[in-house]
Amino acid sequence: MKRVLGTIAVLALAAVWAAPALAQEEAKPPAVSHDVQGREQCMMCHTPGAMEAVPDAPANHEGRDVAVCLWCHAADSPMLTATPKATPHDVAGREQCMMCHKAGAMEAIPDAPADHEGRDVTYCTMCHTAGGM
Repeated sequence: MKRVLGTIAVLALAAVWAAPALAQEEAKPPAVSHDVQGREQCMMCHTPGAMEAVPDAPANHEGRDVAVCLWCHAADSPMLTATPKATPHDVAGREQCMMCHKAGAMEAIPDAPADHEGRDVTYCTMCHTAGGM
């Protein structure tokens, strides 16, 4: 009986831990379903109303540079293959992420990874959702 209760407790904890990951998995963007060679100007086809048979870019993508499309939509992008860490604090009033997360800026604060170099701060919250405290 004790072993059964222990197993149930482990399964319950696993379900609680997996729930946020499952929710985030459902929110992952669709991968590009075609070769992008020669089709680097995504918005030529994905602008709303441009081509009937092609999905339109969502309204919340307005103003995003075409150079960032594959950050999320390439089949091998981290957005599709990994789960970005949630921001453990509210971002209101802290929108300049690199003030704290620039390499060596603050010893107790994690540095942004080297592969994030050159990314504009406006894209941080595309992947990293605020967890709040």
